[in-house]
Amino acid sequence: MKKQSAAGLFFSILLKAVVIILGLAIIGFGIFFIIKVLKTDKTDNTPTTTVSDNVLTEVEAHDDLLYETATEAVTEAPVPEQTEPADGTSYNRNILILNSTDVTGLAGRWCGRLNDYGYVYTTASDFATLQDTTRVIAKEEGVGQDLVQFFNGASYEVGTVTEGASVSTDEYDIVIIIGSADNDGQ
Repeated sequence: MKKQSAAGLFFSILLKAVVIILGLAIIGFGIFFIIKVLKTDKTDNTPTTTVSDNVLTEVEAHDDLLYETATEAVTEAPVPEQTEPADGTSYNRNILILNSTDVTGLAGRWCGRLNDYGYVYTTASDFATLQDTTRVIAKEEGVGQDLVQFFNGASYEVGTVTEGASVSTDEYDIVIIIGSADNDGQ
């Protein structure tokens, strides 16, 4: 049997101790995450805004001059006081918001804005052609008319959007195509 030197024996024991400590840490973190997942409330009431994978999103610019210029140009569009329609038509409806402008991330920002007013089932995506004014298109008469008030000169239509959307519009009750008149002052 080969006899180990003192240094070899020391490093062998050190290596075994490190492996044991790492193993215990992994087990501890695993238990912690399992407990966190089990304690998560399954009836979470947060808005269910989703963003399509092919939506362009904004990238944070770290150039101070660009940041100052961009923040000076951004102004909050006035949002009218929200009054819930008598039958609550749009609050529990699936709403698709399509960006038809060259402003990156605009549909996602409109999802957030509408979420703040109780329209929690919103999804953002893109529209193929540029539009000047916003269009609110509903599958049923009367549904979505309460959304027109949020946009500058928006039109209301009953029908479906079959072309130009980057995602299928079949599962949505209301499709809003954001025009350049509602581009947040950019």
